[in-house]
Amino acid sequence: MICVTFDTADDGNAREEALFAAGDPAVLLWQAQAPSLVVPRSRARKPGFDALREDAACAGWPILLRTSGGGAVPQGPGTLNIAMVARMPCSAHIEHGYRLICGAIAEALARFEVPTQTGAVNAAFCDGDWNVTVGGRKLVGTAQRWRPAGGGRSLALMHAAIVIDHPPISVWPVLGDVEAHAGGVIPPRRDVHVSLNELLPEKMRPAAIHGALMRAAEDRLRALDSLRTEEAVAA
Repeated sequence: MICVTFDTADDGNAREEALFAAGDPAVLLWQAQAPSLVVPRSRARKPGFDALREDAACAGWPILLRTSGGGAVPQGPGTLNIAMVARMPCSAHIEHGYRLICGAIAEALARFEVPTQTGAVNAAFCDGDWNVTVGGRKLVGTAQRWRPAGGGRSLALMHAAIVIDHPPISVWPVLGDVEAHAGGVIPPRRDVHVSLNELLPEKMRPAAIHGALMRAAEDRLRALDSLRTEEAVAA
C-alpha cells in the first residue's frame, strides 16, 4: 500500500513527527478517516478556544492541534497528505524546501496534464505564498519544519495537504468561526479551491496519482543526496 490510512489526522501527524525525529530521508502519503480541522498548537492559548472547540465538535468538525504554523486545514477522506523528510545541503534555506515539495507535486500532476502554479489565493483556508494552484484556485497547501542536523546542515520536514474532494458544506461556517477566533477578517470560501477529482479524468485510479507523487518525491530526495555528496567532495 502506497498511501497509509489513519483513523485520525493526529495519527498521521504523529507518524510524520516520528519520521522527522528518526532523521532519515523519507516520503509518506497518508489520509485520515475521521473529519477534523487541524490548527496550530499556539491557538489553544487564545481566550475562548475551549468554547470554540466544543462548538466545532458539535458541528462534526473536532479541532486537532499541530506543531507547525499557518491556518486551519480540513482533514478527512477528502484530503491527501504528502510528507517529505530531507537532509538539506548547507546552502539550502526554507525556500528550497518549498520548491522541493511543490516541484514534486507539479511534476506528478503534469503526468496527468494538469498544469500548476504557486501563489497565494485570497479567501483560501490556510493561505500562503506556496500554495499549489490550478487556474488561480488553491489545490494544495504546504508547511515546513527544520532542525539542525550537524555540520552546518539541516533536516527538513515538508508537508502538503492536497484537496482530493471538496470538504462537506458543513465545514465552511466552522472554518469561518475558527479563523475569526484567530483574528482573520476574510472567511475561507469554497469557490476559491479546486479538487483533484475535478481535474483528473473520470475513473482515474487513486493508485495512479499516489504512485506519481511517490516517484517525483523520491527522485528529488535522490537528487539532494547527490548534491550533498558534491558539497562534501568540494569541502
